[in-house]
Formats: sequence, C-alpha cells, structure tokens
Amino acid sequence: MRHRFSSAAVQMGAIALALTAAVRPAGAAGDLVSLAHLAPQLGYRYTWIASEAAVALTRPGLYVLVRTGNPLYDVNDAVESTAQAPQYRDNDIYVGSALAARLRTLALKFAPPAEQPSMAVRAAAVPHGALSLNVVPTGVSDAVIVSGTGPARAPLTITLSADITSGIPRVVLSRTNVAVDAAGKFSVKISTAPLHLPNSTVLVSATSLPGVAEAHTSFVLADPNPTVAHPVDELPRDFKPH
Repeated sequence: MRHRFSSAAVQMGAIALALTAAVRPAGAAGDLVSLAHLAPQLGYRYTWIASEAAVALTRPGLYVLVRTGNPLYDVNDAVESTAQAPQYRDNDIYVGSALAARLRTLALKFAPPAEQPSMAVRAAAVPHGALSLNVVPTGVSDAVIVSGTGPARAPLTITLSADITSGIPRVVLSRTNVAVDAAGKFSVKISTAPLHLPNSTVLVSATSLPGVAEAHTSFVLADPNPTVAHPVDELPRDFKPH
C-alpha cells in the first residue's frame, strides 16, 4: 500500500512543483541543510535510492523518504509537505530549515527511551508561547499567503481544511510544515487547490510542539478569476444545450 501511495505522491509533487516554481523563490544556500550530515546526528540511517532520486531515512518505527525537487515526502504511510523543495547537489540532498526541524521532531518522537533526554532537559529545550495567524490572498487564483508569529525556531504545521456542503464532512486540503525564524515570524504561500468552489469557507490551523498554543482562522474562497469575462458566464443556470 505504501509504495502505491508514494507513486501517486510523486505525480502530485511534480504538478505542485511546476505550478509553484514561478512564484516561490529558491532558498539561499545558507538556508539549506545537508541530509548526509544531519541524518547521523539525529540517529537516522541514510540510504540513497537512485531509481527515485531520493534518500530514505530510517530508524526503529520510522521511515522517511525525501525526493529531489519534490515538496512532498513520505513519513511511514503518510505524505507530508514542506514549503521548500529539497535540492540535489554534491552527491547529496539539501533540505530547508522547516524540513530539518520536522526531521528533528520525528527523531525525538520515535527515539527509544534510552536515547531520549531527561524530562527536565526536554522541558527546557521545548519552546513555549503562542502562535498567531494571518491570511491574505495573492495574485495567483489558487493560493494564499499564511503568515504569523510564534516562538523563535519552533517547527509548526499549517493545515488547510474546508466545509464545502452540509452533506460532506470537513475536507483536509493540505498540511504544510514550516519553521518560525529567529525573529519569531513565519510566512509561506500555500495553494488552496483542489478546492475551486467560490464562497467555500477555508479553515486555517497552525500547530506546534506541546507548550505552544495553537492558532486558528478562516477565510472565504473568492472567485478564481473575477476579472475574466466569458460568454459562458452569461448563460442562465438552467441552460441545457440541444
């Protein structure tokens, strides 16, 4: 099951990368972290998979697959996304600070008890505080800018979900992992696709580590192309072609 789902994720990632490459600037070299150096520090086993241009990071109970140029990555049987697609150079994959922070969180979550620091040390290391959220539209019809504040360098997950109709349960549109910068701020462009129904309410949630209060907000999806005039828009809703 995991391999079939991963194949679909590769195709989805290629589409997402093509749509966002023109509007998302590449991270500076200083923002990238070498997986070959990070993996052993966090206790992962590093395996290069040439057929997928990917790196498998494994430890007991945990399998993470990171692909070159693809913002989607596997965590066991789930698929998560990061704002900055991994890059390949010098025979290694380099990842952004948000994905590096997520890998640290996963390593701690799946660490055997003997490897985990004492509760006192962990409490001192875990950030505390609260998150704030703000959402503004962009010039791209299917994307918004999600920004806010939080404890410095705290990892967080931004989840977009929607209530479409009374007969359909709440739908999760995406989950994006980012990190608060040293100044206590974050900002990321997130697609609202595959939802394209105007007047749909999109819910935005930001969550982080225990001790960091989560934040929630919402916005109403506008017409995807409000300035476009087309004869089809003038047809009555009960129009039936002959």
